[in-house]
Amino acid sequence: MRLPRERRLRLQGDFNRLRGSGIRLECGSFFLNAGPSASGAGASRLGIVAAKSQLPLAVDRNRAKRLVREAFRACPGLFPDGWDAVVVVRKSLLRQSLPRLVAALRDGAAKAKSALGHG
Repeated sequence: MRLPRERRLRLQGDFNRLRGSGIRLECGSFFLNAGPSASGAGASRLGIVAAKSQLPLAVDRNRAKRLVREAFRACPGLFPDGWDAVVVVRKSLLRQSLPRLVAALRDGAAKAKSALGHG
């Protein structure tokens, strides 16, 4: 199962917008940047940053991205419609199980929503 194209952040401008105007939270093994999308409509979208400085091996970067995508898919109502989220991966994410990653992503999403006044 792939994350559909309309659920992915792909443009550098979207990543930069969230870095500048979204909420940034430290969630243990990753950072979460989240906020309303530029259009304000449509399904919530996900972007993932897995830097070579944190994960030098390509196999580790790809595994981390797969884990984050699966955690995002496991929680369909995680972010409200019209929101974007960027997960910046840390090395410690590879040592987490999927259920713990899902729980951490849920906690981060709840904090982001309350910080931005959306529940």
